[in-house]
Amino acid sequence: MLDIILLGFALAATPGPDFLLMTQNTLSQGRRLGFITLLGNRFSLLIHISFALLGLSLILQQSAFLFTTIRLLGACYLIYLGIKKIIQLLCGRKHDHEDTALQITKTQAIRMGFLSNFLNPKVSLFFLSIFPQFTSTDQLHDPALLIMCFLLGNSAWYVGTLLLVGTKRIRKIVVRFQTYLDIVFSFVFLIYGSKIVWEDGLRKLTCTSFGKH
Repeated sequence: MLDIILLGFALAATPGPDFLLMTQNTLSQGRRLGFITLLGNRFSLLIHISFALLGLSLILQQSAFLFTTIRLLGACYLIYLGIKKIIQLLCGRKHDHEDTALQITKTQAIRMGFLSNFLNPKVSLFFLSIFPQFTSTDQLHDPALLIMCFLLGNSAWYVGTLLLVGTKRIRKIVVRFQTYLDIVFSFVFLIYGSKIVWEDGLRKLTCTSFGKH
């Protein structure tokens, strides 16, 4: 099971929207809300793993339309997060120049963590394509242990990262540049989401054009 733990760790260490979101919430809101965001992410990850082990994600793999639809929904959510943060920054700065940390609730944090991961069909497809290469038939007979090992390795990276970026010393430094960091994260979400919309939209248009000819 060591290979499954290392697989989970390697996946988490690859930068993506989940990592950016949890890092942003930890830097701007503190460790507590950063870990709450991680908790929402873990709930969603459990669903993806369950889908993969049950074979339900085959539906996504066999339906290009469904895959593209869910992928675009996830991209739109990232764009929404970016636009929402920019609007909050503008409104917050207009009403209070000194309050740069715009607070979010526990419910908002857990929802953000959940949706960021859940609206990414690539996660289910990743498990569906990778698990058979790293697991034996005997291991698949015990899915609970398989899930626990993967979550252990995957969560280890996030926990270590959030503990580091959530330290008081780092956050004191970050507070001075909080507004600028929030703007950077907002545009990263916008660019990341827009890139997906552009690529999938362009691919769809290309396929439609070739289909007509």
